[in-house]
Amino acid sequence: MPTPHQDSPTWSQLTQINHDRAWQVLQRFDRAELLYLLCRALPFISVHDFEPIFGGHVKPHEVGDVQATEPWPLLEAVQDFIKQSLLGEFYEEFRINSKNWNDRSRGSQTFEARLNLLFERCLEEAGGSNPVQVVEAFELLLGLLREIDTFERDIVFFADEAGVWQFGINWIRILPSYFRCLARTVNAEELERRGRAAIHEFARLDPERAELSESLSEIARDS
Repeated sequence: MPTPHQDSPTWSQLTQINHDRAWQVLQRFDRAELLYLLCRALPFISVHDFEPIFGGHVKPHEVGDVQATEPWPLLEAVQDFIKQSLLGEFYEEFRINSKNWNDRSRGSQTFEARLNLLFERCLEEAGGSNPVQVVEAFELLLGLLREIDTFERDIVFFADEAGVWQFGINWIRILPSYFRCLARTVNAEELERRGRAAIHEFARLDPERAELSESLSEIARDS
């Protein structure tokens, strides 16, 4: 009989979802991860399926429109998020004790989920026709993370050891997309300068830094 890790299927091989096992997996996630996953799933839910799922919890006008509307432009969404962050709207402090020292407040979890979603939008739009705005969006988010790491403003509350490293951001996925988008707007020398700075500031592990440095060099050579 195969062990759980033997003969694991790929996503393309699945023919159904085992709801019992999926439920067990979902229970491992914290609120920030669940919010992020839910928002990623929303585009796949048709308007007709919303009522059976959310009908007992929200009102129609809270989640939908009668007429078609355009999504908020990326740069405006990022600017609004940063404005909210700097005003302390995600800062939620709580008394720390031996039982909750590793917890994160609801505000911190909401911040992390929205940050991940905005990075996701940056990745989606990085290959589009307006690289200047996408680069600006990337760099505004990176600047906000730098501000958090100065520990001079109440942006998010850390109960345990503080720092943006606690968000577990996948820099191997995010920074190369930023580099490629940046390469469309600046010369190779400026690309290297800004790219190296980002790697130095955000990549914590040596293997991660090495992989990102190689990726940056390849993008710079091709630009």
